[in-house]
Amino acid sequence: MAEPKIETPRVIRAGSWEVHPDALSPGCVFAGIVRGEKQHLGLYFMKPGATTNVFSLEDRDDGTAREYYGPVDEFYYVLVGELTMFWGRDAAEVGAGRSDRLDLRAGDLGYWSRGWKYAVRNTGGVPATFFWGLTLPPPESPRREHTW
Repeated sequence: MAEPKIETPRVIRAGSWEVHPDALSPGCVFAGIVRGEKQHLGLYFMKPGATTNVFSLEDRDDGTAREYYGPVDEFYYVLVGELTMFWGRDAAEVGAGRSDRLDLRAGDLGYWSRGWKYAVRNTGGVPATFFWGLTLPPPESPRREHTW
């Protein structure tokens, strides 16, 4: 049996991050910091009032969310600002902010478990920044997402 590949520790300097406007979410910018074999990590920046598109972490893609990441888990650690995370199974309700919700502020960690659709809105008066991490689905799982 072959030994698993082990990455060496490293520092990833801010100037080397891939920074992109989020084409699916006006007023939002993301920095892709790590595209790993088991997870992706990055930073996300949102203008006040901006809302992301609806994305799904469900076991199966029903085609109603704008993006489908597969059966994965995600977290947000809020560095600056106030956010509201909307979640549920109905993409239209989640996108309209009429679903269940969780409010976060700087210093909070939000854990988004698989099995739901999500959207986040900057509900504060200042630009918000959060650090995010996303586990990757099994290789056979289809994905439908904006890539970086």
